[in-house]
Amino acid sequence: MVYMDKIFFDLKRFIFLIKYLFFSRWKFKLPKKSKFVLVDGIYNPFLKYLKKNDFTYLYRRGEEINFSILLKCLIKFKFSSLDYCAEFIKHVSPKLILTAFDYHTIFYKLSKKTGIKTLMLQKGKRSRNDGIISDKILFPANSKKFFFVDYVLLYNDFVKNFYSKRIKGNFYTIGSFENNIKEIDFSNQKKEIIFVSNYSCTNDKKSENEEILAYHLNNLAKKEKIKFNILPRYRNDKKNLIKEKNFYKTVLKNKINFILDKNISSYKIILKYKYLFATYSTLATEFLTKGGKAGLINFKSRNNSAYHYRYGGFEGLGKNGTFWCSFYKCNTSEIKRVFNYVLKTNKLRWFRQNNKNIQRVVDYNKNNSIFINILKENNITTKKA
Repeated sequence: MVYMDKIFFDLKRFIFLIKYLFFSRWKFKLPKKSKFVLVDGIYNPFLKYLKKNDFTYLYRRGEEINFSILLKCLIKFKFSSLDYCAEFIKHVSPKLILTAFDYHTIFYKLSKKTGIKTLMLQKGKRSRNDGIISDKILFPANSKKFFFVDYVLLYNDFVKNFYSKRIKGNFYTIGSFENNIKEIDFSNQKKEIIFVSNYSCTNDKKSENEEILAYHLNNLAKKEKIKFNILPRYRNDKKNLIKEKNFYKTVLKNKINFILDKNISSYKIILKYKYLFATYSTLATEFLTKGGKAGLINFKSRNNSAYHYRYGGFEGLGKNGTFWCSFYKCNTSEIKRVFNYVLKTNKLRWFRQNNKNIQRVVDYNKNNSIFINILKENNITTKKA
């Protein structure tokens, strides 16, 4: 069985190699010297604090290959992805290697391989069903091998305890990096409900019961004479947006207000609304951390792996709490309970009852002061806001 797993793993690596060779952009000039190398260039939240021109991007998903670096590796008989990344970084000679993705083991090896400090952010909320946790190839059980990252910035202490079993370095719990930047303007929020859709055109498990929950929330909103809005997942994908709209229209026969602002991030959109609901959502947990009021109602069948994304599951919270609940069959009384709690609980009571549990799931570090201090320790200045 182990032998078959190895064959399958090698076959996947071979397919990836073919994909990279034939479908990547090829760059023939050597990468520019920069203060920072960002590993995985599709997402760069650091631009709030660091200048764009100070970055060189090291693409990890095969979007781009630097021919000159690859040739250097081949001449030295170095053929692994790690060798390519290290050669790339050594040429750029940055002060710091950064990534906003925490689940790629190749990044964990770069500090020791290059002698240059590394800093890693947690990209999204974790669950026990995540590949980084359940995949034995990445994190084999009882392994005594340790990786090293100089600075690891994570959502909470539970994720910290998980990573520290395999990674050594300096750990900090900061919550969500992007969430720490902008505060909510409570005086300017619409007294309306926004439902964050988890509909998926490729994964029926994620979509399961999303429309039924929206139906019940919409009915409760009508009784309270509060506008109900849906933030669709596929706002920027015309073809799949049609599918998503039709998915909700099967039960919501009346006119549905879909929030379709294409030029505004989902994160900025939710800050405009006073009440937020979702089955599970990183956006919702971040909204809660900043003092927003949200209800997390995870209604999935018993064999649905998406059930494990329920609020506080990884952090050891119970299945039901003040503003959240989880169940396998539709429970209208629980939906109503959470709905009323979110809408009718005053701010002081909300804070007293929930602050500890909210911070347990996603901590908060205003203006990312921990990150700023790390930069100062390394004699790196931030750009003016």
